[in-house]
Amino acid sequence: MMARVVLPAAQRLPLRIKLGNGFGSVAYGVKDNGFATLLLLFYSQVMGLNAQLVGLILLCALLLDALVDPLVGYWSDKTHSRWGKRHPWMYAAILPMAGAWLMLWHPPQTSPGLLYGYLLLFAFLMRAAVSCYEIPALSVVPGLTSDYDERTSVTRWRYIFAWAGGLAMLMLAFGVFLVPSARYPVGQLNIDGYGLYGWTGAALMVIAALVGALTTHRRMARLGSSPAVHLPLGETLRKVGRTLANHAFLILLGTTLFNYISVGMTFSTATYVLTYYWEMPQAGFLVYSVALFIGVIGAFLLVGFLQSRIEKRTGAVVCALISLVIGLLPYLLRFAGLFLQNSDPALIPVLFTLITISNGLAVAAGMMVQSMAADIIEASQEKTGERTEGLFFSAYFFTQKCATGLGIFLAGTIISASGFPAKARPGEVPTAVLDHFAIYFVITLTLITLAATACISRFPITRADHERRIAKLAAAAP
Repeated sequence: MMARVVLPAAQRLPLRIKLGNGFGSVAYGVKDNGFATLLLLFYSQVMGLNAQLVGLILLCALLLDALVDPLVGYWSDKTHSRWGKRHPWMYAAILPMAGAWLMLWHPPQTSPGLLYGYLLLFAFLMRAAVSCYEIPALSVVPGLTSDYDERTSVTRWRYIFAWAGGLAMLMLAFGVFLVPSARYPVGQLNIDGYGLYGWTGAALMVIAALVGALTTHRRMARLGSSPAVHLPLGETLRKVGRTLANHAFLILLGTTLFNYISVGMTFSTATYVLTYYWEMPQAGFLVYSVALFIGVIGAFLLVGFLQSRIEKRTGAVVCALISLVIGLLPYLLRFAGLFLQNSDPALIPVLFTLITISNGLAVAAGMMVQSMAADIIEASQEKTGERTEGLFFSAYFFTQKCATGLGIFLAGTIISASGFPAKARPGEVPTAVLDHFAIYFVITLTLITLAATACISRFPITRADHERRIAKLAAAAP
């Protein structure tokens, strides 16, 4: 017996629905930015743990969470209630998400061994709670409307709000919470500031998640559904095998793996780079946050200009390579003795101009890579006769999480291998340590980026291929 499927109308959505649903992704942005930029620094430099082991702990927590994600997606699909499939999960996740976030930034004063265990437990619980909210929240989007362009519009709002939430917390951290005090002359080592950061993030998560859930609750509760039909295990496994065997899928998976290793490593080392290598004043961290967001806006404009003019894979390769060159330029010039000194007033505008351009191009490359995912669905359908969007995107996001964890672990390894001292003060880290740190970072980032571009340059689906395939599938449709 087939389950009754009720499709949403192909209609334009009110702006309040888009804004409310998008605002819910602020919770994910707060978590993602905190994990990527401050958590490694907090537990290594402030709490005094070994950076490499902290990176390993965060990797383990992320890998465990990646295993949870398919279960959350599966069981939310099977949920049948008067609130629909997704909203019971979203409401249930809000308080655990905020609670785990608070615990992460308020660790006990205990032995290093117990502190490693504490970090593993609450990093995992935090990630799992966010998954229990974010996966159903993303699954709400197709149920709001079946209009192709409106779904893109809803997704765009979610993307912008996620970035805005994360960067707003970063600006608050560097501009309000992590500021020097009599007790903590170095703002990034101010443990009291991290506590305030945790409380603010938890409150913002609760507000954003509630707004996101309540905004779509009534509309989704009206969407009827029947109890789920459970597919046999053998059939499910065969579908997974067919998806994984797709050549274009494997190429995209490899590209995603390298891209997100780079993201995890770059953001996890960013605070170290700014604090110790460039010796940024407090204002520099605020400028850094603004520079990142300006780059994201620029990426949206650039992709809109390029998408109808060149192939996606060409745009992704070109943007990634130019981003790499511009991103490495300050380090290469510093190695050659040609870049501005840390005390030079021109350092902040010059350095962050380069960071803005590099980040914008990297984000643009990532957008183009992710946009190729939809093209693979029809390529797989042509060979297998089935559309397997859920299976594909589960594997895609699983790879993202695992790769991000590998990047964080790699950041911890670089910090440890360079001999970084615990609880270091800016200006007091030996030059040899900083040089080793920068060299390891530059070499690793170069190799990872080149590997990603080598993968995506082999992506087999072009615009002509896709248009031919769509026409063929349309002609074969009953």
